[in-house]
Amino acid sequence: MLALKELLGSKLKFTLIALVIGLVVSLTMVTSAMSEGLLTGMSGAKSSLEADALVFQRATYPTLERSILSADDLEIIAQTPGVASVYGVGHTYASVSSTAEAFDVRVFGLGDRLDQLPIVEGTGAIGPCETVVDITAKLEGVELGDTLTLTPVDAKLTVVGFTEDRRYVMVPTLFVDLPTWEGLHVASVLGRIEEEGGTDAAATAQMEDDFAGSASVAAITLDEGVTLEDVQDAFGDDYTAASPDEAARSGNGMPEMILAVGGIQWVSITIGALLVGVFFYITTLHKTGQIAAIKAIGASNAHLYRQLLLQITVLVAVATVLGIVVALGAGAGMPPMMAFDPDPGRWTVAVLAVFATAYVGSLFSLRSILKTDPATALGRSSEA
Repeated sequence: MLALKELLGSKLKFTLIALVIGLVVSLTMVTSAMSEGLLTGMSGAKSSLEADALVFQRATYPTLERSILSADDLEIIAQTPGVASVYGVGHTYASVSSTAEAFDVRVFGLGDRLDQLPIVEGTGAIGPCETVVDITAKLEGVELGDTLTLTPVDAKLTVVGFTEDRRYVMVPTLFVDLPTWEGLHVASVLGRIEEEGGTDAAATAQMEDDFAGSASVAAITLDEGVTLEDVQDAFGDDYTAASPDEAARSGNGMPEMILAVGGIQWVSITIGALLVGVFFYITTLHKTGQIAAIKAIGASNAHLYRQLLLQITVLVAVATVLGIVVALGAGAGMPPMMAFDPDPGRWTVAVLAVFATAYVGSLFSLRSILKTDPATALGRSSEA
């Protein structure tokens, strides 16, 4: 075929074009993987909660850190029409001081649904003062069986297992049972009160009693046929419900980060389309005489455009393979704490977008093909 013969006959030129497009594709892939990894690293512990919806204290959504539900709140939520089941999810801050270097963690209490964690080492059977830890904590020197000392709450947790993809705000998450979380949360609150002037034993006992059976949010499953909107209508203004994925994408500055990374992706794809369009447009201009000669012997504009599309398809396919290899290599070379999480679905969309925009870019060349008049072009060539 004419298109393939030209590709093989001008290897250097088309190799350089494929290299440039491949680098643009790799940039698109890397930003896509980093976007997905950023979402996982920032809110994997929240987005992966096993539930149809998370229910927040009134006027605190989507801030998990500010929401607190009492035992009475959890009971009211459980009795709401359309709610099939409820379990509490607690959240608090802490630092681990028992390793060579202290590091920050988030602590999640998981009601009676501790079996939802994907265990990659050890066990998921969490007892009092035990924890399953996101595997990224290993980079801080944490090992199975270690006893972690938490500050400023002055508590100790024994590591019984490791899970994965469960970081929160880019730090490892410690998963505990809800009673253990409750004790850590109360200790954290009391610590802040003591910094502001202290508290007496009666006030401490009263606070422990007030927090008994509480949680930060409620994770709920819905009855068949019931929608999130139905349940929100039943809650009225008392509580705010959102799906785990929606909650993950709404808090901690995630909308701005996702928008920024998504913008970089689309700019990369647009640059790739313009590159393909410009490269082939210039190539088409340089072949005006050849195009005129082929049209003079009966080739149609449609035939020439099909050959151009074939060239673009082959070139972009080769560039895409090169881009994927470069992106995977870049990901493998990143530090373990970096957020890099290739998603085949998003990469497929990115590849299809590159192909689509490349075909749109080919319209520049089509215009040149349509404007080429055999008699005029050949006449100019003869004069030259």
